[in-house]
Amino acid sequence: MRFTVIAPALTGLLIGVVAPVPAQQPVGEFYFFERSDRSTGGDRSSITTVAEEGYVSGAGGLTVHCADEGLELVVSASYLGRDMSIPVSYAFGDEEPRAASWSLRRTGMAAVAPRDVMLGFLDRAVLESSVVFGLSDFQMRRHTYTFHLAGLDSALSLLSCR
Repeated sequence: MRFTVIAPALTGLLIGVVAPVPAQQPVGEFYFFERSDRSTGGDRSSITTVAEEGYVSGAGGLTVHCADEGLELVVSASYLGRDMSIPVSYAFGDEEPRAASWSLRRTGMAAVAPRDVMLGFLDRAVLESSVVFGLSDFQMRRHTYTFHLAGLDSALSLLSCR
């Protein structure tokens, strides 16, 4: 029986050819992920940043992604509950927090902004350096996440659905 040895330097190259991974690139504090939905052929590209508190509470992500209806703004968190919606607040700098009811994903771990909130948020966020989000879970525990926004405008420009 004969075995062929492949040079270690070529192994990564061959794996990349056999199993392509979605494109990922850093843009400021964000990561851009280029994806497509194989079932519909639609664009599922996204940009994501992680909260500075994420390592403490185990969660905290701010994502803007391409969805069927266009852009969608999502804040992921620890388990929040099973309700259909959840109160979410955010504030830039020393401003008073803006609060609204956001839809809760079925997993109970992510809140999706209403379209008007998302548009207002993005218009303002590209001008700011950070934002603080507050969400309360089903046990009324408050989860607070600070997201740094450097590179947001450039990252948004990479989303083809914008």
